[in-house]
Amino acid sequence: MATNTRTAENASVRPQWLFCGTDTTGTDHVYNTVTDSVIAVAPDGHREHVADLSEASIDEWMAFVAQKRGWANRRLYEHFGDALADRVSSV
Repeated sequence: MATNTRTAENASVRPQWLFCGTDTTGTDHVYNTVTDSVIAVAPDGHREHVADLSEASIDEWMAFVAQKRGWANRRLYEHFGDALADRVSSV
């Protein structure tokens, strides 16, 4: 009888790339879960910024963008309730 053994390689279900959203300037923010960094891509397709999150969390980055630029289309939230509240308020 075969057994399923979890390893570090197959235990993760989180994708390598997560789309965080688009800020009010039209810049897309994409989180790399492997390198723990965020890449900001300008509307013209050029890389605007790469943020190393080794000293911060993705939630702190999301809050930073919300404060500095605001989100036009936010896709990543710390809590489900925050996502739900944002969707309800935009209707």
